Amino acid sequence: MQFRTRLVSGAGALERLGELARECGMSRVLLVTDPGLLGCGHARRAQACLQAHGLQVGLFSQVIENPTSLEVEACREFAQELRCDGLVGLGGGS
Repeated sequence: MQFRTRLVSGAGALERLGELARECGMSRVLLVTDPGLLGCGHARRAQACLQAHGLQVGLFSQVIENPTSLEVEACREFAQELRCDGLVGLGGGS
């Protein structure tokens, strides 16, 4: 198994999201974020950027600060149900 981690930040980074996901070979993406970023619209913008590049996108927004193995397992199960081939994390450091 190969893990690819790429952090992108700065002006215009969100608009490049679909392009970057495609470069990594993704077609079915799980966008992982928290309720705050969902509520302020950032997660929906990210989802739209991914979809604009023809990607199928699932949204997991139940990430809490300092997540435990229970939250990680819930996310893993959701990704498995959707048959995702890539994850995009949107948000903070914990």
